[in-house]
Amino acid sequence: MALNFDLIEPGVLTGFVRELPVPANYVLDRFLPNQNIGDIEAAFQTAFKRNRAAMFRAYDAETPIGERDNFQRSRVALPPLGQKTVVGEEERLKLEMLRSGGDNTNALIQALYNDARINTEAVLARMELARGQVLTTGKFTFQGENGLKGIEADFGVQGSHLPTAATAWNDYDDSDPLEEMRDWADLYTDDAGEPPAYALTSRQAIGHLLRNDKVRAAFATLGGTPRVITRAQLAGLLDANDLPQLVQYDAQVYVNNSATRIIPANKMIYLPQNAGSLGNTMWGVTAEALELVGLNNPQLTFAQAPGLVGMVTKEGDPVRTWTKVTAIGMPVIADANKLLTATLW
Repeated sequence: MALNFDLIEPGVLTGFVRELPVPANYVLDRFLPNQNIGDIEAAFQTAFKRNRAAMFRAYDAETPIGERDNFQRSRVALPPLGQKTVVGEEERLKLEMLRSGGDNTNALIQALYNDARINTEAVLARMELARGQVLTTGKFTFQGENGLKGIEADFGVQGSHLPTAATAWNDYDDSDPLEEMRDWADLYTDDAGEPPAYALTSRQAIGHLLRNDKVRAAFATLGGTPRVITRAQLAGLLDANDLPQLVQYDAQVYVNNSATRIIPANKMIYLPQNAGSLGNTMWGVTAEALELVGLNNPQLTFAQAPGLVGMVTKEGDPVRTWTKVTAIGMPVIADANKLLTATLW
């Protein structure tokens, strides 16, 4: 399968796919921001940080020697991902070119760009699904996907940071979400050295909070307790209790033609204020990018190599034109203490 330069140069198509907007409902890169690296492996360090205090000393006494934070350095191979599509109705498009004198390539070029967009959206969806898995489980793992052997990267999230509600939150009478959110926030703050800023959860979970007896009781008056409170009231209550801001997340992708939630509806994920302090989504250098860098007329510089790559290829038997978008990458957690994922029911 050979590169095709006749219709769209690979460097141009790569620029196009990298500039496509990320779907608005994919927001997990807000907490695991994208980072391009010039490698096929991600090197990261898991930090075990403590806010240690210095010591006063007497005049003329030696300055005390401090302790460094502990770090565990790891490397993990970035798995490849991508998608290619054959140009739809290619014969019809070529006939149109012939009818117009053989030089009207607009329809075929537009078809290639459309396929590049579809393939890019598929790659972005798979990476968002990977982010969701890492934030939900503290691990990046898959088994048997597209013939790949099993891969697991365990980022060391403690079991205490994967709690389960004592009483399911869909039990409005007996569950106590506010008390559990306080307990989880206290644990997070003790371990991370800072309070959680956001609580990522589903519309369904927020609905359970709005109808919970103990939550509604906070708004009781002489006239009684409201049957349900508003989101504004809930936000004010959480703020008054120094609890993290709710972020609703209900994104889905299609996996094997089945709609699949990126994060299960029964999860609540505590996240830090500063983007990137939890970890990153690493994008590395594909074999295709190296090929474009190494051409006699390079399509990319090495500095431009990391990230998505788009190209058009052609094969001869049968004659077919393909549009391919490829990448290597995965989400990585660097500070596991800044992630807490609770199961609510």
